[in-house]
Formats: sequence, structure tokens, C-alpha cells
Amino acid sequence: MKYIPPMFAFLALLLVLALPHQSAQGAADKISALPAEPNVVPLAVTSTPTPIATATIPATAVPTTTPQPPPDPGLACLRINFEVSGDVAQAGTYEVREVGGRHLVSWMAKDGWQDSGWLADVEISFSAVYVQVFFTPEGGDPVAMAIMNPAPGTTYGWVARGMCHAVEVGWP
Repeated sequence: MKYIPPMFAFLALLLVLALPHQSAQGAADKISALPAEPNVVPLAVTSTPTPIATATIPATAVPTTTPQPPPDPGLACLRINFEVSGDVAQAGTYEVREVGGRHLVSWMAKDGWQDSGWLADVEISFSAVYVQVFFTPEGGDPVAMAIMNPAPGTTYGWVARGMCHAVEVGWP
């Protein structure tokens, strides 16, 4: 048997004594006050089965993206994104270049797209570089996109080795 400290037993007894009580005599008086023959004929009591709800177990959720290994510390990772500007892509090619003109990566977009997704394994000239994004419509001339998250003190985007970074763009 488990030991119960006397203080707990005393408090439990006080609680029980504090509850409202009805004497057995009072209960008997109430029963005797009921009419011997009720005027109401009891109705037949039937029970209707209630359907039991069954839980539907959903299939195991499958993640929509595949986990990616961390980026190669010698390479960069970036995405072209319109989220900050609130703009959307127009159909054409978006090219990311290092300042100075070296091509890094390009993305073919359709009208209304907002994000290129992660473009991985990008080789850059230094550990971190400034970048520009140019839009070229089919058969048209390149247009420099506005960078919405520029590197401090510049109007250029930036990309660094060993990390993924969104280059936020908008229409000039």
C-alpha cells in the first residue's frame, strides 16, 4: 500500500466534510412524497442505434521538396526572385552576370512567374562577387533589372561561395 502523508489525508477529510450533504432520512421523505400510482402511462422505451464515427487516417504526408545537401563551399547558389518588388516575370531569359560582364547563370521564365528556384553550383571569380541581372525578351535587347536587396553602398546584388542567396529583382 502506498504511504499517504497525514496532512493530505486530513485535507481530503476536510474536503469531504465541506461538501453539501443530504441525510438518508431526507431522501426517504422525498421518495415517500411521490404518488403511488402515477397518472402518466409510461411510453415504450426504444433505442435507436447511433452510427459510430470512424476516423479516417490520412496517408502519410510526402514532402513536396527533396532535401538538398549543403552547398559546396567552393561554389555559390542563388535564385532570381520578384517577391520583394511585388512584380512578376515576363517571358524571356534572365541572366545573372558578375559586375564586369562574366556570365554566371541564366533562367528561362514564363509570364507571371515569381521565382527561378535555387540555381546551384554556380562558379564565381572570388569568394564573393557583385552581380547584375539582365532580362532579354525573345528577339529583344537586354534590360538591366533593378536589384531590390543590393549589397551595402551599391546598386548591385551579391553572391558568395558556400551559401545560397536570393537576388531580389524588380522592373526598372
